[in-house]
Amino acid sequence: MITWTGNQDPSLGPRDPQSLVLRANALLEREAYAEAIDAYRSAIAQAPDHEEAHFNLGAALAATGDVAEAIALFQGLLTRKPDVAAIHAGLARALDAHRIDRFEAGMQLPAADALDDALRAYRGAIDAVPALFGCYSSLERLMAAIGRDAEAADMRAAAQTFTTDLPDALLNVGATMRHPGNLSDAVAHHRRAMALAPDRDCITEQDYFETGLTFTDTEILLPDGFEVMMEWERPIMERSAEIVCHNHGAVLNVGFGMGIIDTAIQMQGVEAHTVIEAHPQVVEKARGWAEDKTGVTIVSSTWQDALSGLPTFDGIYFDTLMPPMIPFLKKVPAHLNPGGVFLYFQSMIQFENLEAMVGNGLGFGIEMFPFDEAPENHYYRLNEKTPDGRYSAPMFVYQKPG
Repeated sequence: MITWTGNQDPSLGPRDPQSLVLRANALLEREAYAEAIDAYRSAIAQAPDHEEAHFNLGAALAATGDVAEAIALFQGLLTRKPDVAAIHAGLARALDAHRIDRFEAGMQLPAADALDDALRAYRGAIDAVPALFGCYSSLERLMAAIGRDAEAADMRAAAQTFTTDLPDALLNVGATMRHPGNLSDAVAHHRRAMALAPDRDCITEQDYFETGLTFTDTEILLPDGFEVMMEWERPIMERSAEIVCHNHGAVLNVGFGMGIIDTAIQMQGVEAHTVIEAHPQVVEKARGWAEDKTGVTIVSSTWQDALSGLPTFDGIYFDTLMPPMIPFLKKVPAHLNPGGVFLYFQSMIQFENLEAMVGNGLGFGIEMFPFDEAPENHYYRLNEKTPDGRYSAPMFVYQKPG
């Protein structure tokens, strides 16, 4: 039996709907079906849209043989759930509306209101997937139990559409961009990307700072061979520098790496150039690089400790190996001057990063930057080529109205 369980201890206290549901869940676990059914009905009387109560009431009714009402409850829940495929197509359209050929100085990027709405709807669709799977699976068993085999087969096929890894797949916005409006192909793209992901344990931020890095002419490597940065990224970094230096004002780069983007920023000519870097070996490299530069400030710190003491900027770039990114994204608007732009490097475009920027008032544009070389690596997954035989890097550019 599939049930929808609360994450708190059941309470015998006040008879608010959630307390009733938690108590009913505990009764259902003990197979005290009659009492559980009464508690679920009481909860629904107070909160008619309480989805957990409806779902688990269906499970309790099915266990007692009241199949007809159980089927009606599960079908009723399904009518209130989003059409995930349609919402996936809607997000693809919203993203496509923000495509630009090339970001140029003086350009004003469009407001992200429609995209923000699409992202909120997509979050609801992602969160609904487990309930969709549960409803269809429950309906399959109920239909089979009463001999409605054709309908059971339909429910089984629908449940397979909402497999348990679907929420993770939906978080890869790159898959949506590559397969707009085609949920099944987008999910297949995501699964291929995951199959190529390195099988390695994540390390904490502090562990990373204490880990010895290997520097070669073309890479920075962790001890296990994972690429922290690679020379082939240079054209992407150089284009990123052009964008963040759009007005040649004050620029912040978080993550020095091999110094590729910081060298490119210097070539653009800016009023002030600040670099935040926390790994001690990389800090040493950054300081050596900065010795013959003017207007460069190397801040040896995590961004979490450094950001509050820094001024605002006309351009901000973020490219670090270690999380957290989302807390930084939320702080970006306050650290941009009017007209200032922000972008970050991304090997796989994560929904959560876009979601973190919802409602912040920044304009938004997507420039697909073409480049020619992406050798086999662990970092940049599924380097599919465009029809003209080139790779493309998505530049997600945010701009503060000016």
